[in-house]
Amino acid sequence: MSVFAWLAVLALALAAGAGISALFSTRKLRVLEERLERLGSGKDGRSLEQTIRAQDAMLKKHSEGITELVKASEYLHRALQAAIRKVSFERYNPFPGIGGNLSFTLVMLDAHNTGVVITSLHNRDATRVYAKAVRDGQPLQQLSEEEERVLRNATTQKGA
Repeated sequence: MSVFAWLAVLALALAAGAGISALFSTRKLRVLEERLERLGSGKDGRSLEQTIRAQDAMLKKHSEGITELVKASEYLHRALQAAIRKVSFERYNPFPGIGGNLSFTLVMLDAHNTGVVITSLHNRDATRVYAKAVRDGQPLQQLSEEEERVLRNATTQKGA
């Protein structure tokens, strides 16, 4: 066989290899195009871009909602600082030999230990009710021994 014959066979083999390679490449390209088409048109005929835009709009809406929730939470936190958070109560008999434990002291404080001491003293003839202010855990009027004890119990509470 001559050199030209060998070159012709070699050229034919290379052409066949190139043709087979082109077929595989065309098939691979078709598969990739199908994947891209599926990616570009998702559910309900929406494209990926439309889906991303919709998600972005939803994220902005949720972000605004979260901002409003943070504001509401901060408002509630400030409001709760003044709410009654610590309560202590004790019944006792300040007048031995007269009646039972019908007298009481009630202490109600906010988060800063500011509030009121309410005392009801009961005897046979009358019931008297006293209210005394408390600021930062300190009474603004003189307290009885029982009132001091109940105030101490209230101020040592954690106050949720």
